Amino acid sequence: MSPLATATPFKPNHSMDPVVHEAQMAFRSARLKYIKIDEADEHVKAFLPQVEGDPVVLALASPALLRPRGKKELDWYAEQQTKAYLGVAICLVPSEGVQAACTPDGDSTGDKKDEREKPTIIGTMCLGWGGIPASTAHHRTASIGITLSSAHQNRGYGREAINWMLDWAFKHGAMHTVSICAYSYNERGAHLYEDIGFQPEGRRREVVWFNRKWYDELWFGMTEHEWEKLRGMS
Repeated sequence: MSPLATATPFKPNHSMDPVVHEAQMAFRSARLKYIKIDEADEHVKAFLPQVEGDPVVLALASPALLRPRGKKELDWYAEQQTKAYLGVAICLVPSEGVQAACTPDGDSTGDKKDEREKPTIIGTMCLGWGGIPASTAHHRTASIGITLSSAHQNRGYGREAINWMLDWAFKHGAMHTVSICAYSYNERGAHLYEDIGFQPEGRRREVVWFNRKWYDELWFGMTEHEWEKLRGMS
C-alpha cells in the first residue's frame, strides 16, 4: 500500500488566523493608513510643500536652517524618506461616504474613482532616516522622525502614528531599541513622547540655535522589553 494512502488527512487548526489578522492591519491603525513614500509619487510630491514649506512645522521638526525650501531640497527630502528603513506617508482612512460611492463590486467610475484612489496625506514619518548602513544594522536600533501638516495637528494623529510605527518596528522590523528626539522649546512634543512610553535618555545642551537663543536637544528611547510591557505582553 502506498504511504500516501494511509497519510492522515490535513486538519486546519486555524493557527494562521492571527497571522492573517496581523497582516491585514499591518499598514493601518484606527483612523490612519500608511503608504510607502516613493520619491516619484505625485501625491507625495504635491503634499511635501505643506510641511516642508511651513515654517512652524520646520521649526518643531528639524534643526535645519529656517528658510524656504526649493524643489531640489524637497526632492532630497523625499529621497531620504525613500531610503529610510521605513518611510511612509500618513493618510486618513477613506470616509464611509467615499466608500459608499463605490459600486457593489468595489469599483467606481469617473470622478468618484479618482476621489477614492487619491490618498488624503496629512504627514510623513520614517524609521531610520536615509537608511540603516549594513555595518551598523546588527545593533537593531533606529530613530523615528515625524511631521504633520498644521491643519491636522492637535487631533491625536501624531500619537496614533507613532504608536503604529513602534508596533511595526518591534513586530516586523526586528528593532531592539527605538528613539525619538525633540528640542527643548517643543514642550508639547516632549510631553507626548513620554506619555506614549518613551524614556528620557539624554540631553545635548545648547545645540539648537533659534531666534538668538540656544536650546537643548532631548532624546527619548524605548526598548523592545518596555514596548512588550506597554502592550501587555510581559
